Amino acid sequence: AEAGRRRLALLSEASMRVGSSLDLERTAQELADLAVPRLADAVTVDVLDALARGDEPGMGLTGGAALRRLGRAPLSGSRVTDILAPLGRTLTFPATAPYTQALAARQPFLIARLDEQAVAPAARHTAKPAQLVTAGVHSFVMAPLVARESVLGVATFYRTRPVGPFTSEDVTLAGELAARAALSIDNARLYHREHETAVILQRSMLPQHITPPPGIEVSHRYLPASDVNEVGGDWYDVLALSGGKAALLIGDVMGHGIAAAAVMGRLSASVRSLSRLDLSPVRLLHQLEAALADLAEPMLATFLYVVCDPATGRCTVTRAGHPPPALALPDGTVRLLDTPPGVPLGVGGIAFTPTEVEVPPGSLLVLYTDGLIEARGSDLDERLGELTQLLADPQRQLDHLCDSLITHLVPAAADDDIALMVARVGG
Repeated sequence: AEAGRRRLALLSEASMRVGSSLDLERTAQELADLAVPRLADAVTVDVLDALARGDEPGMGLTGGAALRRLGRAPLSGSRVTDILAPLGRTLTFPATAPYTQALAARQPFLIARLDEQAVAPAARHTAKPAQLVTAGVHSFVMAPLVARESVLGVATFYRTRPVGPFTSEDVTLAGELAARAALSIDNARLYHREHETAVILQRSMLPQHITPPPGIEVSHRYLPASDVNEVGGDWYDVLALSGGKAALLIGDVMGHGIAAAAVMGRLSASVRSLSRLDLSPVRLLHQLEAALADLAEPMLATFLYVVCDPATGRCTVTRAGHPPPALALPDGTVRLLDTPPGVPLGVGGIAFTPTEVEVPPGSLLVLYTDGLIEARGSDLDERLGELTQLLADPQRQLDHLCDSLITHLVPAAADDDIALMVARVGG
């Protein structure tokens, strides 16, 4: 009865501790840490090397297995510490190795008695079993990590003297722990795959090379969010218009993941097509609203559209719920352009209001998405104040200025994706 209670307690704790994050390495280490010393004196967690590289699971078993060590927890002071491969090491095993057999069988593999006689047949191929015996290991269990019918890797549980060998109940418990960890590991894998896919899609739809018209110099940056749930639909562009004018634009689809990136791509393509028709800013924004209305799932997007005429220094600013652009004058004066904010594209029923602004030669216009100025635990007004202070030297080289804004305003792990564009008009 007592053993049963301990088993249930360990499984309950596994539900809380293993998979607490969507991080592949951390999840593997959580399993190892949980089982030592309550089930084993040392635990290693290895995933298929192909999976660790981002490939689909279930690959790499033909003729053997290549596994990458992501979790490792030897009991403090144990001699096993010195012979377990370090984290990050890729290990290869032939088809006849217990590791590979456990993966192929998809069932826990028990070596109830490990001694010099038992490891003698393997000594011709590897010294590892004999080293385990020398370190005091006398019993171990290999529990495959299987989730959604795919083999992901294997967790190995070791016992050293004077602790007794693993029992059949221990093998069952090891298998249950491995099964729970496998689901969390697979969730982490899927999470990172979606994050990578969303970022690739996002970057593929951003303009690769911006060639501004004469009289305008541009630098830009895009940073994806560290969290897949926050990778969204930020984009920017510079388009040549008739009469030597240029359109500076930036937008943010109010959603996250692959869906938001796809909508961003649709809006970006729509703007490029509409810009050739010489539409007024208001008509162009209404056309973008119509494009959003055609979607199967309604979505909203903030948008900022600035039409600049470098010859006259006049710009028309039209906002659709987007943060205001900053204007840095050649004398170092910086202000946020106080134009009607409008509402996001997709809300409908409210008119957009364009505002004309005088932009002296050599001035900077700074367009950005909310990820640049919003940070968890920070005051928005203070963040906007920091932005304007960083723009006090408008003569700086634009690439350096973009880097400075990112360095000073963006935390190491950004909560939201960020688009930034700095344009020098005239001068």
